[in-house]
Amino acid sequence: MTFHLDPAIDSIPVSDQLLSISQRIATKDASIWGASTEAAFRLGWVDLAEKSRSLLPQLDSIAAAARESKIEEIVLSGMGGSSLAPEVIAKTYRGSGVRPLVILDSTEPHFVKTRLERDLSKTLFFVSSKSGTTIETNSHLALIEELLSAQGLDQRNHIVVITDPGSPLALRAEAHDWRVILGDPEVGGRFSALSAFGLAPAALIGVDPSLLLDDAAEMIEDIHGPAVKIATFLSKHRYLYFSDSQGVLPGLADWIEQLIAESTGKHGTGLLPIAIDSSPGTKKVATIDLSTLIDAPLGAHFILWEWVTALLGYIFGVDPFDQPDVQATKTQTLEVLGNAPHSRIETLFTPLQEIREEITSELPGREYLAICAFLDPIRDSKIASLRLLLEKALQIPVTFGWGPRFLHSTGQFHKGGPKSGIFLSLTIECDEVLPVPGKNYDFARLILAQAEGDRRALMESGNPVISVHLKGEADVEKLLARFS
Repeated sequence: MTFHLDPAIDSIPVSDQLLSISQRIATKDASIWGASTEAAFRLGWVDLAEKSRSLLPQLDSIAAAARESKIEEIVLSGMGGSSLAPEVIAKTYRGSGVRPLVILDSTEPHFVKTRLERDLSKTLFFVSSKSGTTIETNSHLALIEELLSAQGLDQRNHIVVITDPGSPLALRAEAHDWRVILGDPEVGGRFSALSAFGLAPAALIGVDPSLLLDDAAEMIEDIHGPAVKIATFLSKHRYLYFSDSQGVLPGLADWIEQLIAESTGKHGTGLLPIAIDSSPGTKKVATIDLSTLIDAPLGAHFILWEWVTALLGYIFGVDPFDQPDVQATKTQTLEVLGNAPHSRIETLFTPLQEIREEITSELPGREYLAICAFLDPIRDSKIASLRLLLEKALQIPVTFGWGPRFLHSTGQFHKGGPKSGIFLSLTIECDEVLPVPGKNYDFARLILAQAEGDRRALMESGNPVISVHLKGEADVEKLLARFS
């Protein structure tokens, strides 16, 4: 495989120090990131290009069983690294006999309901969680079980679990006799693209996992130079746009955004990639065009960006394999849910007519704005255009994340990175009644609790949060009009 780096990146001198660090990564030297770090048991990703080949017979077997059962639709319930890598794979190889992959990574009740409440006889569900304790995935699973049973379907033919050995989800799967594909416990979620978490969904939609592994293995043979040059360039920035101008790797920018932001955004430092699909609204931030940065297939990109991220951890002086601030939102969410199940969630909302003035008043001294949209990504997709509108109006970089998805991605940077952001948290009124089976709350309350939990965690970490509750789809238009 011949790699063609963007000339501006390729001209960067290779630091002997970083080259040495890169070579030590290849030997799984956890001391690179200091003593007592999570790196000591999180370096299994380095040789997944070879180790993951042991999964191929099992994946072939599950794919054959799906064909025999005449499965037509693959749905993946997962968050963060468990869903973003499979999403990139599905988008990149779309067409040519490859099935679409339905990603279930929201707790917004309308979104969940429209994807699950139908005939499921030809549907196979991947339920994917390394820890086996992810609240979104467990909520989806409870509903999936209920719906399959209501339709008289054998869950064993429709549920495949991907999780780490010994997790609560693994034990649950064993008790129900569901098929289980075990992940590598020495691979963190956001570094798991070339593990069972990325390869199993790939195999079921018709992508040959061995091709991804072959491309990654070939990349490793010549990885040090490109990885060091890219990491050197990235480390000079705090914010960077990531785009794919030619659309050759759709979704890769989102995967890189979560990989780098969650790995480096801690202890007051880090790099925030901003995934964009159009021209940026400010010239203050440089752009990485993934279409021209390096000419390489997707499997090569996966291992390359993981290597780059590990190097960035060293440069920034942080452990790239932990996520110390993610738990804060989870804790706050559980506290909200633990209150009386039907009590009002008390959030101080900013009226729509005051939103522009409120943001402007918080702007001095702030370097970026994050839109945290706890809405339906399909029904309310128009709200994503707010990112560019705000960027043009404020002339600072603006990120956009669907909640609760971003909590497993840029959420770590929001709380652990530099205290330099403004946070616009959006929720919406929902008439859908969709209980979470076995719980005393429904999906509408769950997503509002996640928004409130994130607001509290952000405020506690010293960040300003502006919360807006939209009364319906008409308010989406009104909000956009405030900045048009």
